[in-house]
Amino acid sequence: MALVDNNVLSSLAKVDRLELLPSVFETVETPLSVIDELDRAAAEGYDFVTRIDAVKSYNDGWLEIVAPTGAELELADDLGDHALSSTDARCLAIASQRDARLVTDDAHVGTRGAQIGVEVWDLVLLFQAAIHCDVISTAEELSTLVAELRDRDGYRFSEADRNTLFETIDATE
Repeated sequence: MALVDNNVLSSLAKVDRLELLPSVFETVETPLSVIDELDRAAAEGYDFVTRIDAVKSYNDGWLEIVAPTGAELELADDLGDHALSSTDARCLAIASQRDARLVTDDAHVGTRGAQIGVEVWDLVLLFQAAIHCDVISTAEELSTLVAELRDRDGYRFSEADRNTLFETIDATE
């Protein structure tokens, strides 16, 4: 199971590649607090949110919306720090308590996750898994995806991360 945060959902929606998530993970969930953040983005006129709405389980999609338990809310309160939003703390708490992989591109969330034993994947790991699952199958497709993330989301991969991704695709071609 994978729990996905707002940043990853938003990034993938902006480049119309949300299908990467269910292609890599059998079950994909996100907390209700992430949906609340996305609803605020939709109210501000961000069109990409409609792509996420279409994949929600209650719209016959694959994205399960989960509510934190009382114990998870307590853990989220304990995890909170000045650099961690309440939504990020909830993502960490839910992932920790449900033994789920957390998919986020937030470095601080990744660090806090490692501190409490949560397996954290960023977009690089997600894309590598998608390459191994043959969902991203060519260097050209990967290059287009990286460029679209930069252009539509302002996402920048480090040179080392780009090299890792293209080495992964080269090894599978």
